[in-house]
Amino acid sequence: MNRQILLTGYFGFDNLGDELLLISLLDFIRHNFPDIKPLVLYAKNLPGVYGADVVPRKKLLSGIIKADGVCFSGGSIIQDTTSVRSLVYYLGIILLSFITGKPVIMVSQGFGPVKTWLGEKLIRILNLVYSISVRDMDSYKFLERSGIRRPKIYQGNDLVSFLDVDRFRLEDSSVERDVLVSVREAEGFREEEFMDAFVRFREENNLNMAFFVTHKEEDARITERFARRLDCEILFWDDPVSAIEILSSARFIVSMRLHPLIISSLLDIPFLGIIYDPKVRSFVSLFPDACSLDISSDSSQIEDTLNLAWRNRERIKSGIIKYRDNLNKQETFNPIYDLYNLWSKDR
Repeated sequence: MNRQILLTGYFGFDNLGDELLLISLLDFIRHNFPDIKPLVLYAKNLPGVYGADVVPRKKLLSGIIKADGVCFSGGSIIQDTTSVRSLVYYLGIILLSFITGKPVIMVSQGFGPVKTWLGEKLIRILNLVYSISVRDMDSYKFLERSGIRRPKIYQGNDLVSFLDVDRFRLEDSSVERDVLVSVREAEGFREEEFMDAFVRFREENNLNMAFFVTHKEEDARITERFARRLDCEILFWDDPVSAIEILSSARFIVSMRLHPLIISSLLDIPFLGIIYDPKVRSFVSLFPDACSLDISSDSSQIEDTLNLAWRNRERIKSGIIKYRDNLNKQETFNPIYDLYNLWSKDR
């Protein structure tokens, strides 16, 4: 049975997390469903990406018509915090797929928040989806509150949790950094408080610190402000492989962005999460010994928490290993199996 599936998400916008989601899903499909050909809805007009054919965003409708099914591939795209327009775009893909008779699945999807009146009305379009796995409990509860009951729904994990990072790990590197930090813009983020605390934390522990830009466009300016204040190196990634190599060089990772935290858990690197969004809180809560900070924390609280986490690195690391042993891989990828079985019935 040879079928084509259109993978959609926030791909091609230089955001490391979304590129890693795509790589992880492509790896799973290739290893488990060799008779499924992935097509990727991508922002950049390239002939292919990560070994899969590209469908440019401006050719969305032709991509849906060409494919035998559509797969939403993780990330936080079903929300209207970024913009209502973004939510309308992705829900519109579901509606177009339904109209053209193409089944839709969602794998490791994050949902919410949806706060606008229009968003709350449109979210019912999710009832047209055939099968869904969510990446965290907050997303599962969102679907319940929103009255989404028609699709099959599974409790899974973030797709990046299943990425084979060993093939990217930096071997015998002479470059080792004590602390790697990833920051982003966020409403209510007390930059000055965090900068002051980082300065004292670094000096008190005599640390080698660097800053990592996760989203090349959105995070560059704020990262430059932090790096200038602390007189630190800024690290940009060229491709997902180089990003993982950079992250693997750290002994400790502090991040506002979700996916550097997930990658650190795969690399056995202790971490501290800075909470700007429920998805970061949901992930950090899976680790009983991990520390976190709210973006509204004051300088003394930030410094105390940083020092506590740094001292407890080994305990955090042991909790990371336990977490990986309890991942819900089958539940996460069940929507792909559901779609495959649906196709089998249609033969």
